[in-house]
Amino acid sequence: MIGLEILDEFLKKGFAESLTVKVVSLRLVLAVIFGGMVGYTRERNNKPAGFRTHILVCFGAAIISMVQDQLRLNIMELARANVEIASVVKTDLGRLGAQVVSGIGFLGAGSIMKEKGETVGGMTTAAGIWATGCAGLGIGWGFYNLAIPAIVFMLLILVLFKKFESKIEKRIISLNFEIKFLSEKDYEKGIVDVFEVLSKKLIRIIQINKHRVDDTVFLTVNIEESIINISDIVAALTALKSVEQVKNSQVGLDIGKY
Repeated sequence: MIGLEILDEFLKKGFAESLTVKVVSLRLVLAVIFGGMVGYTRERNNKPAGFRTHILVCFGAAIISMVQDQLRLNIMELARANVEIASVVKTDLGRLGAQVVSGIGFLGAGSIMKEKGETVGGMTTAAGIWATGCAGLGIGWGFYNLAIPAIVFMLLILVLFKKFESKIEKRIISLNFEIKFLSEKDYEKGIVDVFEVLSKKLIRIIQINKHRVDDTVFLTVNIEESIINISDIVAALTALKSVEQVKNSQVGLDIGKY
């Protein structure tokens, strides 16, 4: 009996006492509106997941929350009608919501794509889908005090913060290096030494082609334009005892966002 009193008090403070058509309709309409607001900002920028996708994510998450809420109400009613079994009737109010959060991760992964070079796109879209689903869960439970501010902040992040994004972008340049070693016996050790030099300078090797016949190795690397000093790199590689000659050329320019 004490447990039922605590549950009743908790019910009065937070959750709805019944999911009427009016309550359900209100929550679904809010899910459509707020999911659509986020989706519109993505659709306008031609992102992989747009208007309808975000609506459906928010809408579906709200439905799952209400299904869990209805199960809670049914169990509460069962406990009231059968006091003798009230102590053994249990439910996990977060189980279905947890599955939604993890399930949306697969949907978000589908929007992440590898673009030119080493640039990965779609991360913001994936995060937006996930956050929209979380807000939908809040709407479905009726936690408007959490869901509505969350959507507002999401819109601020997606719209206003984009203006500051260009200031923290790193411009990545791809370079080719042709490194010829003195002799075949210097080849293996020379490659290791080259790797150590580039590693110390935080330069990422994205492709390597070996030509043992000519004692030559061809490397394609990515480097930040802001800290690039090609002459220093060439000088460091040329200074290696096993290296005879170093040539370099610029492949292209990628924009990497970190």
